[in-house]
Amino acid sequence: MTQKDYSKAPSSSGRFLGTIGWIVAAAICAGLISFLFWQPEIAKSMANYQKVDNLGTLPADDPAMLDVPLPSFSPTEEVNGLVRDSDPNTEISAEYRTTPITYTVQSGDSVWGIAEKFGLTVESVLYANFDILQDQADNLMPGQTLTIPPTNGILHTWRSRDSLSSVASRYGADIQDILLFVGNDLDLANPQITPGTVVMVPGGNRELINITFAGVTTDDSGNLISGFSGPGACSLAGVGLMGNGFFIWPSAVHMISGNHYGPGHNGIDIGAGIGSAIFAADSGTVVYAGWLNGGYGNFVMIDHGNGFSTWYEHLENIQVNCGDNVFQGSVIGTAGSTGNSTGAHLHFEIRYGGMPVNPWDYLP
Repeated sequence: MTQKDYSKAPSSSGRFLGTIGWIVAAAICAGLISFLFWQPEIAKSMANYQKVDNLGTLPADDPAMLDVPLPSFSPTEEVNGLVRDSDPNTEISAEYRTTPITYTVQSGDSVWGIAEKFGLTVESVLYANFDILQDQADNLMPGQTLTIPPTNGILHTWRSRDSLSSVASRYGADIQDILLFVGNDLDLANPQITPGTVVMVPGGNRELINITFAGVTTDDSGNLISGFSGPGACSLAGVGLMGNGFFIWPSAVHMISGNHYGPGHNGIDIGAGIGSAIFAADSGTVVYAGWLNGGYGNFVMIDHGNGFSTWYEHLENIQVNCGDNVFQGSVIGTAGSTGNSTGAHLHFEIRYGGMPVNPWDYLP
């Protein structure tokens, strides 16, 4: 029996070292190939750097190191197509206010527009100007000087019997909001407020006073009475035309030019120009046609015999008389800017049972 010679067979350790050698060789080859492939790009990138003169070697504690000139940099200099402008203004926005300001009403203004201009709610503007507007947006007139609060809420004039808790409770506000409002300038440790001081109550609110009229009523003889006293009022025997309850726009213009329906405003202000025709929104009987004090100007009211009535304010001319029966779409006058008005428009209201309803819920 012949004996095998194992002396020429590679050992396991030799095979392992051989495998490692092949892996290292392959990695070196891959690196060389990658370098050759990326060399043009690296050269192109290096060309973008400016050569800096050799400043020599200075000791780390040499004062001359402080005088080494640095490359200049401009914040508006283009770098790879990007530009960044410097903006040194880091002060608080000019729109942020801590104290009330005044505003003079201009022609064409509305409470809605003024509120939007100052970033406030309509209610906040009405709250701050009750002595002028009495919570009614239609009382706005050019030349009036309004108080504009610094934020939404109520400006409260402090009384001797007031306390933070009573004022906060009265307006549904938070005591901390009153204390922390910067414009109130209160000592948080000892908040003493002198009577007569105007304090901002952020988030405060109250119920707006809504002036309503009974509209059409009936006297003992069954005659219709407009409910107003003035040159345009009359008594009517019996019931005239009845409406169908489906309203049309009272103007060819369907754009809102001022106040919307909402707080302190019982109708919508339609941007009808002076002299443009105004139509009856539904059939009915004219129960008021003439001048009406209280800011209405030339005013027409139509009773539709079904619980609804429509109001048309600030007319330039009136082309119907109290007691007339009018059909839906009949011309009743022309748009104007009479009474309390900051510009030509039609103030239009729909009322049911004498109470205002949102015209947007009824107009097509």
